Formats: sequence, structure tokens, C-alpha cells
Amino acid sequence: MVTRQAMLDAALRYDTSMSRAMLRALGHDDPEPRRGPCPVVRVGATARDARRYRAMRWCFENHGSPMR
Repeated sequence: MVTRQAMLDAALRYDTSMSRAMLRALGHDDPEPRRGPCPVVRVGATARDARRYRAMRWCFENHGSPMR
């Protein structure tokens, strides 16, 4: 089970609408807005990442109804 402190640390890491919602849910005050831009994390930016996530991407594609 994830502790409240771990969720608070994750929410304080970035300034996004989801992190602000988590802060409110935990009863923590919203932090002051950051002066600089938020860091951008690019998933699948390298060829190695693209190969790694290819199978996972296939799982989320619609290959027809399983109810046939």
C-alpha cells in the first residue's frame, strides 16, 4: 500500500492539475506556482523505448470485440 507521504511527494514533484487534485485530496495547501516551465518527460523518445513499448501498444489497440 502506498503511504500518504509517498503520494504527497509525488504530487509535489510536478505542477499539474492532477498533482493539485492529489494535494487537495490529501488536505495539503497548493504550492506557489513555479516561475519556470515544468519539466517535460518524453516517453518513447528513443528507438529502444519504441521497441520496448511496441507490445504494450498492441495490447491497447482495438482488435475486434471479444464478445463474438
